[in-house]
Amino acid sequence: GMKQKIDSIDGGDTKRFYLQYSFLPSCVGETGRTGAPGRREVGHGNLAERALAPILPSEESFPYSIRVESLITESHGSSSMASVCGGCLALMDAGVPIKAPVAGIAMGMLLGDKGGVSDDNAVIVSDILGTEDAL
Repeated sequence: GMKQKIDSIDGGDTKRFYLQYSFLPSCVGETGRTGAPGRREVGHGNLAERALAPILPSEESFPYSIRVESLITESHGSSSMASVCGGCLALMDAGVPIKAPVAGIAMGMLLGDKGGVSDDNAVIVSDILGTEDAL
């Protein structure tokens, strides 16, 4: 079928669901070479793919290969979590009978100057933007 073929040290394998994540330099106002996916694209794509995989129907009930493409065109927050939200909407729009809708949210932790991670020294922030991500 149309499953993604994966080469590994143990031989070959296939995946019926995969998320293709592209983060072009222009989405953050930079210039640069585009081509094979870099470390960031592979990592963020895997993060979004792992969030969507549990909601997919079994292969017996939905015997099709599924590919979600996430092309990031602008970034001021968590683009991988945007891929989770957009990927879920795309699956529903395509008629894939998902088990439940999912969404992603960017999380962060700010540490004070007391040294170490503790309830007195840490603040959890949610739905962070790009400027907060740099703190």
